[in-house]
Amino acid sequence: MKKQLYVLSLLLLVFSCKENSNEEKQTLEKTTISSALDNEENQVLNNSKQDSKSQKAIYKTLKKKTPLTIEQLLPIIPEHINGNKKIGEHRFEASNQMANGTYGSYDSPYNFWIEDGSGSRAIVRNFYDSFKFKNKGQEGTEYVYQDRDGYQTIAFIQPKIKRNQISFIYNNRFKISLLGSDNADTLWSYIDFENLKKLDQY
Repeated sequence: MKKQLYVLSLLLLVFSCKENSNEEKQTLEKTTISSALDNEENQVLNNSKQDSKSQKAIYKTLKKKTPLTIEQLLPIIPEHINGNKKIGEHRFEASNQMANGTYGSYDSPYNFWIEDGSGSRAIVRNFYDSFKFKNKGQEGTEYVYQDRDGYQTIAFIQPKIKRNQISFIYNNRFKISLLGSDNADTLWSYIDFENLKKLDQY
């Protein structure tokens, strides 16, 4: 009888150890999977070169949108830049999701562009990738990557020819650029955000 109790106790002990082992194994597997997922998310968060979930959503949404027509883009071109009026008869041009205007004098003009980043063009993605990777300019030129008034901006400085450009993305869709002889901060101050609000309906 003692032998049978001993064998029964031994079997119960082995069985309970096996159950504990299975539970520990399952817990370990869950922890490992959870840890791997957390680790992957942290890598995306910590790797500033990868697209975030929100950026991927923006790019996906832009692909589904229909680009604005020339008739929709042209009214967004400002009437003047820093008091400088449009130059010549053909002051505005528009083609293939882009419109631009020229202002001031032929000797030292200001050029304003608006590009619609919707549809199949990767205008917005290219801009944000440039901001992330911080490309260098050719010798004698410089790119300046800076947050201005809540916008990521890229300034292209060309001191030899005294021409500078500042660009940014408006409403996660439109690339706005202004080229002129002034420094980047001054060019930024010429951007007419009240006029750009016309784009808010799109």
